[in-house]
Amino acid sequence: MKSQAFSMDIMLAVVIFIGTIFVFYSILSGGKETKAGDLEDEASIVLENIASEDSEVRITDGITVNETKLADLLGMEYSDIKKKIKIKNEFCFFLEDEDGNIIYITPEDPAEPDKPGIGSDKIKISGEACA
Repeated sequence: MKSQAFSMDIMLAVVIFIGTIFVFYSILSGGKETKAGDLEDEASIVLENIASEDSEVRITDGITVNETKLADLLGMEYSDIKKKIKIKNEFCFFLEDEDGNIIYITPEDPAEPDKPGIGSDKIKISGEACA
């Protein structure tokens, strides 16, 4: 009888231990989903702003990129663009051709190098800083 009580205690301890692991795992994995969801929401906000007709950072005319508006946006400070878009996370948007190749953006000043995108220099596009 004593050995049965002892084995029941061990089984109960193992069940509690495994249950605790599942609880911690679910708590930790839930935070990642929220972060990913927040990033997806902000990516949608950036896309809406660069394509919306009433946005200050719009770079499109219909389905084509307006090079003048793109050059104006390229001349703005990243922090100013971020304030106008009203997002908290870092962002970078870039252009691709139909084959998925990066289209480099040429600044108006010929002394400046072409840039792979517009946004945070913390984000890398094809191994290069976005800004």
